[in-house]
Amino acid sequence: MAAKFFDIYKTYGSDKAIDYIYSTNKYSSENLEGVDEVKGSLRKALTLYGNYWGYDLITKKMAGENFVMMTFLVKYDRVPITFRLLFYKPHDKWQVQNFKFDNKMDDELEEASKAIKFKSNLE
Repeated sequence: MAAKFFDIYKTYGSDKAIDYIYSTNKYSSENLEGVDEVKGSLRKALTLYGNYWGYDLITKKMAGENFVMMTFLVKYDRVPITFRLLFYKPHDKWQVQNFKFDNKMDDELEEASKAIKFKSNLE
């Protein structure tokens, strides 16, 4: 589902990708205003970032077998942005529960680099 999201994102743009990801959850139609707000916020932010150059999976965190958050670093000329996709499988198929984005990865890396939370890449 995440790979398809990014294929649509690259080919058709952020609005179509967000439409796709939220179409996996039948309850998202109850909050079309919220979905439109996310699309507008992302579209506005992307006008400042330059060219899109792909994405990297940063983390995949699971709470049991049916609740998964995937965090991606989305590469742009000016600044990387972070996409967080939260997936839930209530019965027999996956659906998106939430989609968030921000451009605060540098802050997250700085926080992670503090001595108390530091994990060496040399281990």
